[in-house]
Amino acid sequence: MTTGEKIAVLRKEQGMSQEALGEKLGLSRQAVSKWEADQAVPTMDNLMELSRLFGVPVDTLLRPDAELVPKTEDTAENGNRPVKNVNRKWKIAAIAAAGLLCVSVVCSAVSLWRVIVMQNQIDQLRMQSGPSTIYYPDNTSAENNDLADWSENVTVDPQNADNLLVTVSAVPKEMRDGETAKFVVRSGDQSWECDAENKNGYSGEISVPLVDTFSVYLTLTSTDGEIRNIMVASEYDLKQRFSLEVRAWWENGSFSFNGKTTSASGNVATYIYCGDDSVTPVSGRILLYQNGKQIKEKKIENIETGVGGDVYYYTQVDWRDLEGGLDQYQLKAEITDNYGRVYSSEFFQ
Repeated sequence: MTTGEKIAVLRKEQGMSQEALGEKLGLSRQAVSKWEADQAVPTMDNLMELSRLFGVPVDTLLRPDAELVPKTEDTAENGNRPVKNVNRKWKIAAIAAAGLLCVSVVCSAVSLWRVIVMQNQIDQLRMQSGPSTIYYPDNTSAENNDLADWSENVTVDPQNADNLLVTVSAVPKEMRDGETAKFVVRSGDQSWECDAENKNGYSGEISVPLVDTFSVYLTLTSTDGEIRNIMVASEYDLKQRFSLEVRAWWENGSFSFNGKTTSASGNVATYIYCGDDSVTPVSGRILLYQNGKQIKEKKIENIETGVGGDVYYYTQVDWRDLEGGLDQYQLKAEITDNYGRVYSSEFFQ
């Protein structure tokens, strides 16, 4: 695993968001996102703090072949034993602690050396790249040192609800005459781009598929072919943010079978999570299926538009004397959002 992948795994095991981890380190959520995407390497100070927070050695975070095994603490038993044995145990514990301290110092030194080697390798790659130079933002600061100002906005594309509309502007600290500019959105091995209009800074708008993560770059090309790629922003968890999560279950009531017919009667709870205020439910139905074919429906009443976060709705259904056994029937909740997208949830009995 890479350092970024390990940080992501350990963060999720602690139940922390990228923003929460950034706050503990005094950094921005974007800085943590760049680490986890392996677009930047934490400084030694940040690595030491991550080691303390997650309980793993710095060397484990840096070595790709090192397994994520938490650090262990020595424990001593206090029992009714002679003082001589207790003192002996304390001496052994002190020697062990001193040994662990020496090992920790050596590991920290090795880790620091590896960070320096990695940085030198990056510098060599930059020097070998010829006229094309990549400028990376400072990963220890919430600000991009290559930009004087920038902004970015992401919404569902109103012209194509399966896409996201990315509106971005950026003002490099160094503006060069004759440079051409474009914005590039990258997600894994995919990329999309648009021309950047220069109005005392660069601005552009790109429609991209609803991917889960991406980074936005300002690419500047000089008249002699030198290229500057400046990272503007990174986004993550986009599918969750710009979609609805829907679940449904019996609040009270259930399916029942009297030996001849089946009934579905009771109160159905529908849970909807809106990850972004721009995506909200506008209508919904509780659907009854028999052998995979829809046969009944009941409208979910009083759905509030423009409401984000967690919302719950309750719908009374009363479908009785249905032919066939219990195994033929299934309930689903169907929700439509303000972009016309439909979300269907399996029913939890």
